[in-house]
Amino acid sequence: MVYKGLRIQYSIRMVVLLATAGGTVYWITQAGSAVLPVLAIALLLLQIYSLLHLLERPQRDILRFFEAIEFSDFSQTFSSPGRDKTLEPLRAAFDTVMQAFQKARSEKEAQYRYFQTVIQHIGIGILVFTHDGRIDLINQRAKRILGVRRLTRIDQLSSQHPALPPALLDLGPDEATQIQLDDPESGDPVTLSLRAARFILHNEPLTLVSLQNIQSELESKESEAWQNLIRVLTHEIMNSITPISSLAATANRILGTIDDQLEASATPTESVKDVKEAVRTIESRSNGLLKFVESYRKLTRIPKPEFRIVTIGELFDHVVPLMSPKMQEKGIRFVHTVEPETLEITADLNLVEQVLINLLQNAVDWAGANPSAEVTLRGCLGKASRPVIQVADNGPGIEKEAVERIFIPFFTTKQDGSGIGLSISRQIMRLHGGSISVQTTPGVETVFTLKF
Repeated sequence: MVYKGLRIQYSIRMVVLLATAGGTVYWITQAGSAVLPVLAIALLLLQIYSLLHLLERPQRDILRFFEAIEFSDFSQTFSSPGRDKTLEPLRAAFDTVMQAFQKARSEKEAQYRYFQTVIQHIGIGILVFTHDGRIDLINQRAKRILGVRRLTRIDQLSSQHPALPPALLDLGPDEATQIQLDDPESGDPVTLSLRAARFILHNEPLTLVSLQNIQSELESKESEAWQNLIRVLTHEIMNSITPISSLAATANRILGTIDDQLEASATPTESVKDVKEAVRTIESRSNGLLKFVESYRKLTRIPKPEFRIVTIGELFDHVVPLMSPKMQEKGIRFVHTVEPETLEITADLNLVEQVLINLLQNAVDWAGANPSAEVTLRGCLGKASRPVIQVADNGPGIEKEAVERIFIPFFTTKQDGSGIGLSISRQIMRLHGGSISVQTTPGVETVFTLKF
């Protein structure tokens, strides 16, 4: 349709142009007047200009169309009222193409915003960088894990996490590794899982690394493994010791009934007394072992927390009267503070109370040897405005080797310790979605921190 209209216009213009040219030649050679040839030449030039303008109009539209595509300017329009109707179908086709490009770009931008929103809100840290360490993308979760607000290059992490940049840059395609860092929020050591993938975008190789804090999962698996082991061991030991204890008690009663008969006769009873003493020892040790095993079964019997809002002041009101007499008896100065006084936690009062009693009892045992012994119980707001409870003592502290193992079941630094108090405390805090950690300076101070 466009070509047909243009062909007709071009044909008409050519016919008129040829006629004007013929008339001009005629007037110049035959006419006696000098005015007509001048007018004819002017008319001829005007028609030539009009024809050239007609030829240029679609070229200008085509050129503007391609320039709009080149510079992604899809807001251009080509159809407008009052313009030459002959080229209107061509201009309408250009507008249709522009609208298609504009729609495609809008959809692309919508998809980009959608994926950006998803990436920024997923619970795993995402980091994309080039081979030379330039950051191409980092989401909010990765910033929180790394403790940064803005990151443009991998090597900027060296000041805070020296081991992390080499670990990131050395990751191969589909390779995974783990690395330990200090949590920027709490300061506690955490384990990060790093997994890499390689891809090419706009002819540039990029590395995508996912970062995930797996510390809680590791602790949970460790706790679960210990619980399974304890459950199996205690079951087997209880099954074996219970009948031995029962038989020893029965044998002891039988020996007691015949003891009088042996004393009334002339039969020597020294051997019988030895047997009786041995049976009594077996019974006593069997009962002791049963109590010992029963204490460890507590690790697998922590009740499910019944959560409610509790002020830390209310919690301290339960714990302080229980521990104050023991502190006074041993001459230990006991300080307890809450700031702000209205500080609250969502917790099971009885379970958290048990944790504090365990920690305070340990503090009493460790600080008792110090002539100026002092134990501090304080509640406050920690980093990220998280409620924190701390138990501190100025005892001899904990050796570095022991700090790494102090929450492991059965491990203890006390001669009469069972090694389950801190392990139970850690499990209780995990059930509360919190954590327990320790910082110690030998000979100065030891601080246990509960974070909710």
